[in-house]
Amino acid sequence: MKKRSLISRTVFMLRIQCVLLVSIFFLTFFVSYYTTLDNLQTSSDNLMLLYGRELQNKLDNADMLLEQLIYKNKDYDMLQSERETDRYYASVKIKELIQQQATYNRYVDAVVIAESTYATCLDYANAKIFYDEREALRRFTIERAGEERAKAEWSITQIGAKSYVYKMYVWQGRAAGIFISVSHFMENATENDLKNISILLKDEKEQVWGEFGEKLLSYETGNVLDESQVDRWIYETRYPLADGELQMSAYTSMSAFFGQIRWNMVLVLIAFLVFVGFSGSLINFLRKEMITPMSHMQKSMEELQKGDYELRIKEDYKSKEFALLKDTFNRLMDEILGLKIQSYEKQIDLQETELKCVKLQIRPHFFLNAMTTISSLNQQGKNSEIEKYISALSKNIRYMFRSGLHTVSLEEEVQHVRNYFEMQELKYPGCVFYYIDIAPGLGQWKIPQMIIHTIIENEYKYAVNVEQMLTILIKASETELHGEKMLLLEIEDDGKGYPNEVMDAFSCQGTMISKNGERVGLQSVKRMIELMYEREGLFAISNIKPHGCKNTFWIPEHAVQEMKEQKQIKLD
Repeated sequence: MKKRSLISRTVFMLRIQCVLLVSIFFLTFFVSYYTTLDNLQTSSDNLMLLYGRELQNKLDNADMLLEQLIYKNKDYDMLQSERETDRYYASVKIKELIQQQATYNRYVDAVVIAESTYATCLDYANAKIFYDEREALRRFTIERAGEERAKAEWSITQIGAKSYVYKMYVWQGRAAGIFISVSHFMENATENDLKNISILLKDEKEQVWGEFGEKLLSYETGNVLDESQVDRWIYETRYPLADGELQMSAYTSMSAFFGQIRWNMVLVLIAFLVFVGFSGSLINFLRKEMITPMSHMQKSMEELQKGDYELRIKEDYKSKEFALLKDTFNRLMDEILGLKIQSYEKQIDLQETELKCVKLQIRPHFFLNAMTTISSLNQQGKNSEIEKYISALSKNIRYMFRSGLHTVSLEEEVQHVRNYFEMQELKYPGCVFYYIDIAPGLGQWKIPQMIIHTIIENEYKYAVNVEQMLTILIKASETELHGEKMLLLEIEDDGKGYPNEVMDAFSCQGTMISKNGERVGLQSVKRMIELMYEREGLFAISNIKPHGCKNTFWIPEHAVQEMKEQKQIKLD
């Protein structure tokens, strides 16, 4: 399972914390915004409900007053009597009734009754209506009395210098109307409740006639409000009056909204800034005290995995825990390096000892064969051949006794093998034909000493027969093995080949030396190559068809373990 980095996870969690913090802030903001907006809308609706009911009561009271004057009132009908006396007494009674009823309805500014036939006019006006305004109301009512009968409904119009909310009954040349100035109509005893709110009075045509509350909108009396001006206000509430004949529209300004949300958001913002500052300090602290030290240690561990055992942590950590980890790491690295050096030295000593043992196995093998050959020549009385043999043998002994198991050039090893062939020709005259094929430029390639000699020596021991000539081919070329440049060294013969038990023993892992001493050379060469190059599979043996055997070596350019060569032993 793939492991995740603690540092990246910590940084990721800190980022998540910041995202959550910002999300909480904006969530709080939006919740506060919509909660405040909802509260503001509810407050505005409740205010309009109370204020609208108050205005509706004014209209209802005025309706009652007007109906008492004209419905089932004989005096109102007598205003059209042909007798002047009757008209006079009727007008006096109606005026008394108007004054009596208007006294109880303080919001009514004027009541006017006009008769077009005799141009009579009765009216009542409170102290807020001046003479010019009173005359304007009379003229307006007389003009309406001469019109055809029209539906009585609440309307708003400009009469003289003022705008009035009025209702008028027109019938058979008579007109009775009740008037309330717009400013008087929209008065409210609790004006403070309308802070940051503007209430507009409109007729059924959406024409604006008056305003109550704060002056928030600019408009012209009697004109329709430009809706583009309303875009600045966040909420509009409507309330119908007199069954929709009139209506009120309340506009709540942004200042009312921010007035309610301001302190909540100020506290939230302060808390947010404090938390952001603390989070920033925490992140900076974690970066300095945890993330940076952990990153340094991670890089040190990665360099250690690459084999840099000289690495030591040099950073100065302020925290007690990381300082302890640093000191412990450096101390352990010193101990590991010391143990590793000791292990290497011990391993080198063991390998050098084993190499010496391998060399000691090869040398007796050669000398035993040489002594046997000299003894055989002596029995045959071939003294001159013995002299030549000993001369060639001395050259071989001088080559072999170069102490230490090391590499020599391919050219030098081949020259030694030629001397060996010359020496063996005295024992087996005309029994061996050899051919050496070395590719140009490979003469200085370093190979382990005695590997070709050992194979040729085995050829003479197990494959040479006086009854049949043996052909030996020594071939060297350059090749690649697993992408590495190698010397390919091949030694073939056309003899009987290796026995099956030899092939089986050679393929076994490790050194499998026979108890009777047979094939010691092959096993010794195999182990020598494994030790010097610290790898297996560089030496292989096989049989070839129709008969014969083949020895194959893959020699790298440089040996890993090699014993130093000492001075040659003089045999003069």
